[in-house]
Amino acid sequence: NLPDEKCVIFVVATSGQGELPTNMRTNWRKLLNRNLPLNLLENVAIAVFGLGDSSYAKYNFAGKKLYRRLIQLGARTILNLGLGDDQHELGIDGGFEPWREELWERIFENRFFEEMRLDFSKEELLPPRYKLEWIDENGNLYKNRQNFVENGQIVDCVSDYLPVKVLENERVTALDHFQDTRLINFSTREYENLQNNPLRYEPGDVLMVYPYNLSETVDLAQEALGYSDELLNRPFRFGSNDSNLPLPPKWIVKEITTLRICLERLFDLQMIPRRSLFELLSKISENDLEKERLKELASAQGLDDYLDYCQRPRRTVAEMLRDFPNTAKNIPPERLFDIFSTIRARAFSIASSPRAHIGKIQLLIAKVEYKVKRMASKRLGLCSNFIARLMTDDQVFVKIRSGTFRRTPADPLLMIGPGTGVAPFRSMISDLYCFAQKPPCILFFGCRNSKKDFYFEKEWPNLENLKLFTAFSRDDSEKKIYVQHKIRENANAVWNFLQLPHC
Repeated sequence: NLPDEKCVIFVVATSGQGELPTNMRTNWRKLLNRNLPLNLLENVAIAVFGLGDSSYAKYNFAGKKLYRRLIQLGARTILNLGLGDDQHELGIDGGFEPWREELWERIFENRFFEEMRLDFSKEELLPPRYKLEWIDENGNLYKNRQNFVENGQIVDCVSDYLPVKVLENERVTALDHFQDTRLINFSTREYENLQNNPLRYEPGDVLMVYPYNLSETVDLAQEALGYSDELLNRPFRFGSNDSNLPLPPKWIVKEITTLRICLERLFDLQMIPRRSLFELLSKISENDLEKERLKELASAQGLDDYLDYCQRPRRTVAEMLRDFPNTAKNIPPERLFDIFSTIRARAFSIASSPRAHIGKIQLLIAKVEYKVKRMASKRLGLCSNFIARLMTDDQVFVKIRSGTFRRTPADPLLMIGPGTGVAPFRSMISDLYCFAQKPPCILFFGCRNSKKDFYFEKEWPNLENLKLFTAFSRDDSEKKIYVQHKIRENANAVWNFLQLPHC
């Protein structure tokens, strides 16, 4: 559809070392097609803003590359390339705010949209994203378990996320160790016989896991909002106020749902509030003191205040609602879908092999839990704590994403995997031992204590052709030993390995 648009605005982050964001790569490959005519976008006006950090060598590479390629294809620029820099004293907003102001003026001058006007009140609220159509009688409410496979076909699923059952959730660190790490087994047998098994994977691939909010976070948000149980449990159907906005995914919330289900499964209550959230709440608030404070936190000049209140203590959205009680209790239900972001799935390297662990997917996950100053309760990672609390037969929505490791079974492997970073290498090594030919492998593994967090300790000695070097940083109270020390100690072995033909 791109050549048919009048005006397109691209806001592009740069990830890693100058790489394009994952959700952009498919379309980027299409844009690089050499057969595309150089006048493909001659009728399209574009503007590009890059999100980056000038402390990285490849600063804003993704935005710069996209900008150049669009011009090569004939696009007309209405504004120079904008570059946001996290190192600016006002953060990304230091570059974005003036760029955005000029952008609106250029769009207005070009008359792309006849009804556009510049003289609007910034205090004015836009219409809600959705309208909620309340249902008096009980409807077809979301159920915990649905039949997604019938007669060898996937049914009743509008997404590539599919439900799997928990087979086992085992703690693999010592009980007296500060870190709670889990080896979790999901069953995929339900999908094994499908012709196009959507959960088929290869060593090095990634499992995307969709978590739900933690119960204590949901309770805190519900208390802050002050909604009655009757309102929280009243069924409704989504209606759209804007045809360009998709409805929430039906595999998270069914066509008929409730606010309680949305609070539990849709809204990300654990994330750190964005400044845009404070701006929106300031328009909703009718309490003068809270309104003024919300405006301060939303402003570019209040960045330090925002960092002190949100980023440094890792304050959550639910906790923020508690801190603005009058405003929180003034939020209409339909505004929740404007205020809250949707939970995003988390990516974990698969620790199992499709050939050695048939009908299973295993993950090795360390629970994120830590204390910060000024906050009484511990900070909890959403997905790792969600997973740590799973019980046998609980259902989780997952999908496979291709990993970046690509190799053949004949390739020797030199692996460095401290802590839970060993997960993809366990997948590869386990898979290798399902083939007749077993190439030589070296693994450098590091953790704190040989008796407390030595992952897969009993498996490694049984694998021939695997040379294992371990570094336990806290076993020796006088000297901390890390994997880099072991690599240096065994420099000759590493160098000789790199001379092997397949390397």
